[in-house]
Order: sequence, then structure tokens, then C-alpha cells
Amino acid sequence: MKKYPIAHYHEGKFYPVVDFLTNELTPEQRGKVKTYGELLEERGPMLTRPQVEKLKGYSDLWELRPHFWNTEIRIIFTWYKSQPVFLEGFIEKSEGKKTQRHYDRANERKNKLPKQEALK
Repeated sequence: MKKYPIAHYHEGKFYPVVDFLTNELTPEQRGKVKTYGELLEERGPMLTRPQVEKLKGYSDLWELRPHFWNTEIRIIFTWYKSQPVFLEGFIEKSEGKKTQRHYDRANERKNKLPKQEALK
């Protein structure tokens, strides 16, 4: 049984991380994300580097850090009612400001969570 089941942030019927996983990753990359997600569901807040890292400069945001060959995949999440909630996903490149955009979007989504009725 999963001690910390993952939830996905959604806006209506749009689930941004599910969309990212489905449309931007290969099946092999999705498999790697699934493996890291299972570790998160088992170990929860006890999972640390290299799989999970707290984002500096943000309150209550972490990133799941799976990699596949030379591809660094990032899933930004928060803890909401003792449950990890996936907020934003992207492939990390040396993007600078573009990476910041993903962090800011995840932070905005995190701030909307208490207003949502249910997470799935």
C-alpha cells in the first residue's frame, strides 16, 4: 500500500503534469518518472537527494529529479495534506529564465491548492 499517494494538480479537466508526461516524454522516460514517483509514494518526505531536492527561494516546493541518459526531467511538487501533489513538469536544459518560468508557474499552482475541492 502506498503511504504517500501522488495527487495531480488540475484546472478543470486539464492536468498539466499528466499532459507533460504523455505528450513530451518517451515511454522509457515515463518509466523513469514512474520509478521515482513510486519511491516518493513509499518514502514520502524521507526521500532526499539525488531523487528529490527542495527548491531554494520557494516555500514548500520540491523537485523530483529523474534523469534518463542525458535528459534531466523535473517534476515540481508540494506537500498538501500529507500528500505529494505534482504541479509542473519540464525537461531541464541550461535555460536560465525559462526554467524560472516553470518554478513560478508551480508556485502559482501551489497557492491555488486550498481553493480546490478535491485532488485526484
